[in-house]
Amino acid sequence: MSAQYPALLALWKAKLLPLPTVVWGFARTQKTSEGLRAHLRPHLIKSLQNTNDADGTKQATVDEFLSRCFYRAGKSYDDWPILQGILSETNDNESLHNLLVYLAIPPHVFSDTTNAVKTAIQHLPVAAVPAGFTRIVLEKPFGQDTASCQQLLASLQEQQWQEDNLYRIDHYLGKEMVQNLLSMRQHNPWLRAIWCKEVVQSVHIIAKEDFGTAGRGGYFDPVGIVRDLLQNHLLQILSLVAMDLPADSQKWTANEIRNRKVDVLKSIPPILLQECLLGQYDGYRDDPTIENRNTVTPTYAAVKLHVNTPAWKDVPFVLEAGKALDERVCEIRLHFQGSTTSQPNALVLRLQSTPSIFFCTNLKTPGFSETTVSTHLGVDYAAAAPQIPDAYTRLLLDVLRGHQTSFVRDDELLAAWEIFTPVLHQTERDCVKPLPYQSGTHGPLSRDEYLEAMGVGQPWLPLQAAL
Repeated sequence: MSAQYPALLALWKAKLLPLPTVVWGFARTQKTSEGLRAHLRPHLIKSLQNTNDADGTKQATVDEFLSRCFYRAGKSYDDWPILQGILSETNDNESLHNLLVYLAIPPHVFSDTTNAVKTAIQHLPVAAVPAGFTRIVLEKPFGQDTASCQQLLASLQEQQWQEDNLYRIDHYLGKEMVQNLLSMRQHNPWLRAIWCKEVVQSVHIIAKEDFGTAGRGGYFDPVGIVRDLLQNHLLQILSLVAMDLPADSQKWTANEIRNRKVDVLKSIPPILLQECLLGQYDGYRDDPTIENRNTVTPTYAAVKLHVNTPAWKDVPFVLEAGKALDERVCEIRLHFQGSTTSQPNALVLRLQSTPSIFFCTNLKTPGFSETTVSTHLGVDYAAAAPQIPDAYTRLLLDVLRGHQTSFVRDDELLAAWEIFTPVLHQTERDCVKPLPYQSGTHGPLSRDEYLEAMGVGQPWLPLQAAL
């Protein structure tokens, strides 16, 4: 089940949605509103399992929310008369003021669907046209390369959708620790003093998954790990790490922050194949949903990027992601200069599975020994704030409030694709074969050697404090 309904339920439960909110589902699957509610109910109740509410209260909350949920099927995604009927029916029940359209659909039908929304609104009686905002939320992927991304953007412009009403969602930007990045950098002057190339030796951004494609290989195989994680999620994180901060607190606007992110992306030249490590876990091709049994789609990738800004020039940035690895974790690691011990000093921001911030530091072993031991000093967010909002919940609230800081602008998309498109085309044109690796490991056997060659330094940091 998609993440949107649990996110809307969380907002409803927190009384962050207007009381007359109505939620319509629209797709090609033949289903009734009652069928939708029956399908959603167990999933929504499960989404409340970590709350302190009694079971009866959870069920009442879910049923109250579901009473606002409806469904209608159409022949296709561009079936605008059905969409017009939905809008008209909403107007019959309660006055339609604001309209939020969430498109969790394949990118090749983005244009047809947004055009259908526009047409449906144009065919409403004047009195029924939404009086407030009309906002479109677009899920990734935003194309397959630079050219397809340009085509998508051009179609939206031709339909006269304004950038202020478009919200391209990347759910990693809604994660607690990603949200914390700019806040930490803005409000801690001491942190700014070490957030530079004179102190930071390398930046390593990692997203590891401990499961494979699990029957979703048919979707994953045309995409691959680079498009699935590196080109969007991890590159967005990199831009927040490397961007220059506005000197004036009055300039911390959504557009100014995104301007700074674009500056970072435009400073990065296209990735070189010789600075990439590509892998595929043994057994990937056995996924029954994969048609090409000789596929060379990578399920693991590590790439080096050169951020040629004054603040970061010559500091290696490595993005690494993979499926069927030894654990599920996502971290940002800033390794510091001058470490002479076996364990480096580093600042680690862990996005998942347990949000936390800690320094890897070296202390004297407790007792009479003079030897040092590596340990962590930091904050475990899961313990400090167990009710952290889900990323989609946070981002949907931002859409409703009109906050665009955590959404991807059109020029960001193009700048990101320009970094990755050449190497993607090269690997696909030349059928570059990824290195094999065993499930449950760190990745290809040459991983540690690669990271050292790319200048990341010590590739591994202990997960648990030694003290």
